[in-house]
Amino acid sequence: MKKIVDTIIVGAGPAGSQCAYNLSSQGHSVILLDYRENIGNKLCTGIVSSEFENFYPDVSKFIYRKAYSASIFSPSGKLLKIKRNSPQALIIDRESFIREIAFNAEKFDTKLKLGRIVEKIEVNSKFVHIKAKYKGALEEYTSRSLVLASGFGSRLSKMVGLDTPKTKIFGAQIKINFNSIDEVNVFTGHSLPKGFFGWIVPLKDNYSYLGVLGKNNPKEIFEHFCSNLKNRYKELNFSNNVDIWGIPVSPSSKIFSNRVVGIGDVVGQVKPTTGGGIYFSMRSADLASQVLSEGLTSDNLSEEFLSKYQKSWENIFKKELQVGQLARFFYESLSEDEINNIINYLFESGVLDKEISFDWHSELVMYAFKTKILNFVKSPMKKAVQKVIYSLNN
Repeated sequence: MKKIVDTIIVGAGPAGSQCAYNLSSQGHSVILLDYRENIGNKLCTGIVSSEFENFYPDVSKFIYRKAYSASIFSPSGKLLKIKRNSPQALIIDRESFIREIAFNAEKFDTKLKLGRIVEKIEVNSKFVHIKAKYKGALEEYTSRSLVLASGFGSRLSKMVGLDTPKTKIFGAQIKINFNSIDEVNVFTGHSLPKGFFGWIVPLKDNYSYLGVLGKNNPKEIFEHFCSNLKNRYKELNFSNNVDIWGIPVSPSSKIFSNRVVGIGDVVGQVKPTTGGGIYFSMRSADLASQVLSEGLTSDNLSEEFLSKYQKSWENIFKKELQVGQLARFFYESLSEDEINNIINYLFESGVLDKEISFDWHSELVMYAFKTKILNFVKSPMKKAVQKVIYSLNN
């Protein structure tokens, strides 16, 4: 007779691996499936806030460097430098960190099964049935519950009654041999169209990430960005082997159903401002696994009971993501002249002297909108932002 486990988790990224660790360490039987043969190898800059280490201390073993400063370049080339006495962010080896979480889950008897392509999921009143392909052969699994952590654009969401994120952007990034900078560089305008920004993120051993983020045509824009960047950094060399990935920047309206919860990119648990998802995904996994563990123990995995997960998630993250969406909407509307004027103002006013959390942007965004920033944009946008701010505060 086929063994029925407590939970099957589809997706071994930060959200799925963290959830597997939480549930298995509490004594629940878990199977963790992923279509990849290698865990953690998703495109990502690997930047998290310094407070991330307070929640997940094991990350200390995987820190490439601590970021005390960053340089932001306006379209006109003016430099805005942010510098602090304490680290504001951590640049981590994401792949190795996520791999360790999954392997730690295995120590508590999570069954890690890689190379599995999930083709069908059926949920009934008692069980979850999954069919997956492995090297051409069909495998079947049965569980009492399901955690969907299958990433952005997954076709599995609709099979289990979860909503999909409505808004998306795209990133393009490569890893290059480049050691001419020792801090994060961010680029706006100039060779980048409206709504895009670019970056160079220094890692270790003379390597850096080079990338762009925005709405459309990321590969073409990335190539144009790199060509222009060579005027600033003559020693910059890069290949055309750029990787492209999609990022949801709006959360799903429903992240649970009968016997099912969704976590991570598949339900849009991502910062709309930068597209980063490690912190939000792992915190969301903690919330989901807490409710799921209670449901497994009490044998109540109904839609009504699992709605507690969405309520607790929204209590912590909903306003943060709403403000992040406002900030992205605002940035995407700006002309190069408006960006230049705002960066000049930020440089002169000391607005950015305020402490900044890399994972929690809403406080700084709302504070900035209370300054003279809105005076530098056209009236319709100013009124639109003010209207949204009013709704968020009431």
